[in-house]
Amino acid sequence: MQAHFSKTVLFSAVASLMVATASASDITLSSNDGIFSLSGELIEFDGSSYLLKSALGQVRIEATAVVCSGDDCPDLSAFNRNFMVAGVHPLGKKLLPMLLEDFVTGAGLQTAAEGAGSVALHDTAGEVSAVVTLGSGEASDGFAALADGTAALTVSMRQASGQEVSMIDDAGFGNISSVEQHFVLAMDGLVILVSPDNPVNSLTIEQVGNVFSGKITNWSEVGGPDAAISVYLQSESTSDSEFFRSEVLAQTGGDLTRSASVVYNNGGISEKVVGDVFGIGFSSFANKGAAKMVSLEGGCGVLSIPTELSIKTEEYPLSRRLSVYYPDRVLPDIANDLIAYLGTDAAQIPVAQAGYVSLNVEQKAVNDLGLRFANAILSDNDEISRADLAKMAKLLVGANRISTTFRFIEGTSTLDSRAKRDVERLIGWLSGQNLTNKEIYLVGFTDNNGKSNVNMALAEQRAQQVLDEMTANAPTELLDGLNIKIVGLGEVSPMACSAAPSGRFVNRRVEVWISGEN
Repeated sequence: MQAHFSKTVLFSAVASLMVATASASDITLSSNDGIFSLSGELIEFDGSSYLLKSALGQVRIEATAVVCSGDDCPDLSAFNRNFMVAGVHPLGKKLLPMLLEDFVTGAGLQTAAEGAGSVALHDTAGEVSAVVTLGSGEASDGFAALADGTAALTVSMRQASGQEVSMIDDAGFGNISSVEQHFVLAMDGLVILVSPDNPVNSLTIEQVGNVFSGKITNWSEVGGPDAAISVYLQSESTSDSEFFRSEVLAQTGGDLTRSASVVYNNGGISEKVVGDVFGIGFSSFANKGAAKMVSLEGGCGVLSIPTELSIKTEEYPLSRRLSVYYPDRVLPDIANDLIAYLGTDAAQIPVAQAGYVSLNVEQKAVNDLGLRFANAILSDNDEISRADLAKMAKLLVGANRISTTFRFIEGTSTLDSRAKRDVERLIGWLSGQNLTNKEIYLVGFTDNNGKSNVNMALAEQRAQQVLDEMTANAPTELLDGLNIKIVGLGEVSPMACSAAPSGRFVNRRVEVWISGEN
């Protein structure tokens, strides 16, 4: 007789037997949290469960509930050939299929449809190497799939919440907020869209929130014509709507207006406002279409224009990261290969083709960055002096801005998860450049909280942290050939208003600039 036990039933029933000692040929199955274990002889493993001969008799235990130790433990990667890649609707419909196709081509595999949403990957001999299911739901669905073991990875358009991190950790699959279990795949931005014929070019965050919550209903209230505003919204459960609530309505109050016209696909927002001169909506930068993107004004005088560069550097206040999250458990070999591929520069090609903002390093002349000095001058920060502006101008005029921009865990000089990988990406880019007679500046900035002299020191400290990280990761011969200098400019160059947490995040940064003879 054999019994089939779930994780909860098994380990609660045998807690008193958990001290059993395994013989040399036995295996030990331990709960994912490491609290309980059971030893015995492995009778069979079918890829999804263990059949164990133990002190309790024959018991069958779900593979996702335990970790196996012992010489007779099966190679799980040889059994687990089927896996799910979870993603939110916009990604699951376009970006994820493009990424999978590029990965498959690079790996020398072939694909064949395997039912709705699934693809079989065949090797050169025609054998099935894996069956991949591309899930398409909401962000919460992807994190739930990591927690219950049905997904090998999820690609999300928002950060995992504290509750979702705890849920996955409690399931025994590790801390997905750690740099070991997630990374940034690409960048995107939530953009405010209007008709190209609409004369309104910019709005404050407060005006944006009030329009979409129904507090402002006429364009004349925001400097436009005397005409009723037609609001177009996506479904309330979409990642775009969730992000809008957390980043805009959290500041301005209210909720999404009930009088809006609902559009049930991301790209449809652009189509609607292009055809309605008095229409407005928000959408992903990747789905902006032919609509006009509105610039955002901060209450402190700072203006933010949504561009690929401002989103890549996260200086646009509604920028967001597309991140890959994966569990700390045994995954199929191909799933591990796919995760590794998503972290490479090769994956940035389909990212850009799908309309998202790649992480590839680029450089721009300071003359192409008009808001750099305008925002510093227009800022309402009285502590920014003419001498501070002159110092920045002397350093940056004639220099090129490198798109790589480093940010830190709030309140620290510790690089965040994106910055860790961006260090490697920057090192790779520098190694391919001719930088003879060039100077590389790591320029630190802060928000305007605190005293300006303290912020100046903090900015330099953050620049030094980036240099230390580069030193730890770059070949010695590369750094020996580079002239790298650190500079702290403090709060002199705000790119967002520091009153909101999102603005403070934007302003706490280290930029990379290159100057010198061509």
